[in-house]
Formats: sequence, C-alpha cells, structure tokens
Amino acid sequence: MRLKIVFILLFPLCNAQISDNVRELSKSLDTISYAESPHIDIDGRESKIYNYFKKLSKVANNDELYFFAKHGSNSLKIYSSQELFKRNDKRFLELYRFYSENPMLINYQAGCTKSKKHITQFLNDEVYGTDEILTMRDELTKQNKNRKLENLMKETLLELEENYRNLTRKDLKFYQREMEKIDRDYR
Repeated sequence: MRLKIVFILLFPLCNAQISDNVRELSKSLDTISYAESPHIDIDGRESKIYNYFKKLSKVANNDELYFFAKHGSNSLKIYSSQELFKRNDKRFLELYRFYSENPMLINYQAGCTKSKKHITQFLNDEVYGTDEILTMRDELTKQNKNRKLENLMKETLLELEENYRNLTRKDLKFYQREMEKIDRDYR
C-alpha cells in the first residue's frame, strides 16, 4: 500500500519535465505502437506519423526527447532516440545501452516495406546510414558554393543541414566506436 502511494505521488513529477506545448503535440503519437519513415507506401507519400513527430521535435528540448525515448510510445521511443543522435546528444548512447539491455521489438514501415526489429537495430541503421547522408550534405554544400544547385537540391541541402547540423564525421566515428563497445557487451 505504501509503495502505491509513493508511485502515485511521484508519477506526476516524471511528467512535469514536459512543457504543455510539447505534451499537447505528443498526444497524437502517445498510443502509436509502430514507426514509419518520412515517406511511405509505393507512391512515397509523406508519413503523417513522422510529420507529427517533426512538429514535436521542432519545439521539444533534448530533455523532453530523452524522456520520450525512455517512456513514450514505441514511435516516440524510436523517433526521439534518433533525434537525440542527430542533435549530437551523448545520452543517445545511454539509450542504446538501455535498449541493448532491454531488447524491444518495434514494427517499422520504410517506403512500402514493413519490418519488425529490435529498436537497437533501427538506431544502428540511423548511425551507420548517417555517413552517406553527411557525404551528400558535404557534396551539396560544395556545389551550392559554386552555384551549381537547382531548387530541389537546394531544398534537400537545407533539410540535411537542419537535421544534421550538430554532427561531424568525428562525432559519427565516436558514436560508431561506442556502439561497437556496447554491442560486444551484449552479444
């Protein structure tokens, strides 16, 4: 009985770290048990679920994202973890370790392909896929300086710069090295 009272008193404090605006934006993702890539289905239409998260991520701070990565719905867990990586928040590695210790399967739709994998596999894909993204960002930046980009490519560059502005290749190598250490601990 005493334990229940303590839990009831502490639970509101856990949620207290989330601003009202972010809490309101998270409601649309609160019960979603799967995640989607930015574009889904054969026609490549934009994912509503992913777009809900992008709106949330524009106003959420890193502490709020960390809270969702640990305590949110499955979609919030994966999206928030990935966003913390893009923001170069080292707590991403805590999350990677946590989900290595506590494996969790998540359904994910990328394009028209659906899969079910452990959250660490999706996080691993995010980190190792970023090398190609940084290469594209760097190449587009060079072309843009030489005024060789068309409008669509300029939009792509702006999106890449916005999403990966805090990550360098040095950061990426650090994450890869640390994740490999964690993987060795849990094989």
